[in-house]
Parts: sequence; C-alpha cells; structure tokens
Amino acid sequence: DGKQVFEAIDESREILSPWHDWVEDTKTWEDSERKAREFYANFILRKEFSFVIFRENTLIGVCGYNEPNWTIPSTAIGYWCRVSEQGKGYMREATAAITKYAFQQVGFKRLTILCDDENTKSAAIPEALGFTLETKAKGLIPKPGTDELRLCRCYVRFDAQGLEEWNVKW
Repeated sequence: DGKQVFEAIDESREILSPWHDWVEDTKTWEDSERKAREFYANFILRKEFSFVIFRENTLIGVCGYNEPNWTIPSTAIGYWCRVSEQGKGYMREATAAITKYAFQQVGFKRLTILCDDENTKSAAIPEALGFTLETKAKGLIPKPGTDELRLCRCYVRFDAQGLEEWNVKW
C-alpha cells in the first residue's frame, strides 16, 4: 500500500505537517513503503497496530493502536485522514470500529486519544465517540519541527458501551 499511502500523505502534507512529525520523513513512495513494512513488523510483534482505511479503491487514511501497554492493558489510538476525504465521517466510523474491537476482541481495558489542543478536528472524534477529557497538559506529544511543548488533550475511554454498530469489514 506504500504508493497509495504516499499519495494520501502528499495530498494532505500541508494539513498533516503541523500535527505529525512523521510527515516530514515521508518524501517518496519508497519512504512510505518502508514505513508500511515497519507497521507490518510491529503488528506481528504487538508493538503497534496500524489499519489502512479504504472506501472501494480509495485510501481514506490510517488509524490504529500506538504503544500498547500489555500490563494494564491499554493503548493510544491514533488516526489521520487524507484532505479530500475529510468531513465525511470516515475517521469517526473507523475510530468507533477500532474502539469496539479494542475492548471486545483485543482485551484492552483503557484507550486514550491524544491531540494538540488547537487541533479541533482531531478532538471532535473522541468527543463524538463518548471519550472523556481526562486532562490537558503540556508536553504529552511533540510539536513537529520545534522544541516547543504544546498543550495537549488526553481523552480516555474504559469500555465500548454506547458505541453504535458500523458495517466495517476487516
């Protein structure tokens, strides 16, 4: 999926760059393909779980579980959506699906979503899905290209109660 992921990143570079440091490291489709292989290896090693989201043959974006802590067990959910597909509810649907999957299939007991306090589009997803704002704190995630500590929101959820069913195919 390297070429399709790169096309989505390249299309969305301007809006993704302020929030995600990995965008700068993805300059070619080969960079994207290399990262896809790392995602696959990390999936097998249970270090990170990335899911590529398609609608028909169009790559919409990526969501997944980052840095799982198997002792608790807990993980953070991350996501991004290509600019031409934003505002259509795809990320909310995908995040709802992997939230249910996390609790009902994987066995996580705590999920978090971290986002920059200024990234209102990203924050709208956990708010729509019944995550609770646990804290606002500086320095939870880096600000790309700077040494600044940014103000972040940390949303949390402990179960899948109340999430609607989606017609998701795995």
